[in-house]
Amino acid sequence: MSRYAVYIRTKEGNIERMKNVICGYPLVRQAPYGALAPYMHEEPLEGFPESLVLWAASKGPTVGIAPLNSRPESGKHKLAGLLEG
Repeated sequence: MSRYAVYIRTKEGNIERMKNVICGYPLVRQAPYGALAPYMHEEPLEGFPESLVLWAASKGPTVGIAPLNSRPESGKHKLAGLLEG
């Protein structure tokens, strides 16, 4: 089962890592991005334990999730790779 840290982005663009961890989000093949469909806007993270966050909205205030324990190799952190596991 996959585990994700919860992030928020404010309207000012500030990013904060929450203490919440969510589990689940198995691949659902009927949806284009599986169960991760609400979180399809990918952004690299710097200065946080995770290196990638998937946002629910491409800009503005939103909620995001970041795969725990996944420090992907450079160039290999695309959403498609996350859906394989």
